[in-house]
Amino acid sequence: MKLFKPGLLLFFLLPCLSFAQRNTDAIIDTVETPNGPAILYKNFTWEYLEDEPVLMTTDEDSTGLFSNQWINNQIFAYRIKPDSIRDTLVVLTSPDRVFTLPIYGKLFRGYTYSHKGLDIKLNKGDTIRAAFDGVVRYAKYNRGGFGNLVIIRHYNGLETYYGHLSKIQVKVNQVVKSGDRIGLGGSTGRSRGPHLHFEIRYKDIPLDPLRMIDYDNQKLISNNFPVTKKVFYPNDFVENALVVKVKNGDTLGKLARKYHTSVKEICAMNKIKPNTTLKVGRQIRVR
Repeated sequence: MKLFKPGLLLFFLLPCLSFAQRNTDAIIDTVETPNGPAILYKNFTWEYLEDEPVLMTTDEDSTGLFSNQWINNQIFAYRIKPDSIRDTLVVLTSPDRVFTLPIYGKLFRGYTYSHKGLDIKLNKGDTIRAAFDGVVRYAKYNRGGFGNLVIIRHYNGLETYYGHLSKIQVKVNQVVKSGDRIGLGGSTGRSRGPHLHFEIRYKDIPLDPLRMIDYDNQKLISNNFPVTKKVFYPNDFVENALVVKVKNGDTLGKLARKYHTSVKEICAMNKIKPNTTLKVGRQIRVR
């Protein structure tokens, strides 16, 4: 017999202990709520019923992918340069491993020299999902600007970053499937409003997600992705580079406005500082 109606449960009860501390002898009932089944205890506390996360152990990692350079307390694990990476073909998906766009929303900032991912607008509390199958390598607040950050290493060798979350809902070493909920969208860290900062990296080196993802159709462009030096920063922008010669009166701000970019972006492309004086006749990259 149900002791409480689901609608009354949230008003009269307080959240109880974590899953690991659950005392099965104290359980008196379970009830359905809009957020899923909840367990009711004798001391009038409650908690949502969720499955225990599956954690990967090192002896299960036959390939070494989840043990070599497996660092949980820092965002970058490999610390290598693009020139040291050999050309390879990354198999993004397979019949039993699929892709899921973490969330679909207005794409208001893309991959550039100074911004290594996609910024996707959302509402605080929106569900964020894992892009590919994999294992969580990092899941905590990052003081470098990401805020609440989850990093997942995938079986295809890539890592995906999910930044500015309002809540993290996975643990380090947890095995996840594509489409699994890993957190809730937010605006933590260095953020001007609720959005997801989403990155794809190969051995710490950022890749433009839109080279892989057909964003509007929420699917991959291809199941395979050739990793060569040309796809890595700064080589990835060389083919479309626009270089101009500085004229009298030109400033970084004036050039940024003229070529629809930013001072920060021009500085990143040319490895200069915002207070750099531009000499007439100097060649400078603006796109």
